[in-house]
Amino acid sequence: MTELTELLNRTKSRGRKKFRLKKAVKTKLYLAGGAILIFVLAVFLISKFITGNENEKPEVIKSVGTIRVDYYKDLNAVHLKYAKANGIKGFKSNKEFREKIDDLLDDDELVKVETCKYYVVDKLTHSHAYLVPEAAKLLEEIGKRFQEKLDENNLPKRYYQITSLLRTGESQRGLSRSNVNATSNSSHLYGTTFDITYAKVYTKPKLQKSAEIADGPAIRLLSETIGELRKEGRCVVVTERKERCFHITVR
Repeated sequence: MTELTELLNRTKSRGRKKFRLKKAVKTKLYLAGGAILIFVLAVFLISKFITGNENEKPEVIKSVGTIRVDYYKDLNAVHLKYAKANGIKGFKSNKEFREKIDDLLDDDELVKVETCKYYVVDKLTHSHAYLVPEAAKLLEEIGKRFQEKLDENNLPKRYYQITSLLRTGESQRGLSRSNVNATSNSSHLYGTTFDITYAKVYTKPKLQKSAEIADGPAIRLLSETIGELRKEGRCVVVTERKERCFHITVR
């Protein structure tokens, strides 16, 4: 009986070992499966984060009075991705900007942006009125399409306002001190980015107080124009609530 009991105990012991081994294998499989799922999800989220989603239907937000614009949400990392790929190296200081700007203009790496038949350039305090050629073309394309939409809707001519363009590292730091929403690493540093205010438009292509107007229908068409170009893959956009502007980077 003793030998039989011993044999049974050894058999049970081996059975328990086999069970524990199977449980351990199952645990490893579950962990491996979970790791794969997390990896796939992470890749998906990173892809969305970097590329943005220009096809997403934007939320409409109210600004002031009858002004309603689309709420575009391309993240700063997305703007920086295209700015670094398409822009200039950037200037560390205003002094460096003054020393090098003529050479960059001669080499067609930057172009000067001035008030024209489509838009008005603001009195700039923290930026300079220059962009890379592709960004300047985008700015003009927005103007052309905006004017066409105004004509199609039997609305009078309106001119949007550019409130910020190329910044230096020095001017960006100065802006960061006065504006908590201003990041130290901005796409404005690369000459690829400009801001268009949606708080007002102008009745004349002149920067004068008497020509300012909060024209809701016109600004709504301006928002739609920018959204179309975003959907076409021409730019990435974030609608800034506090500054009441479209922050636009060329792709």
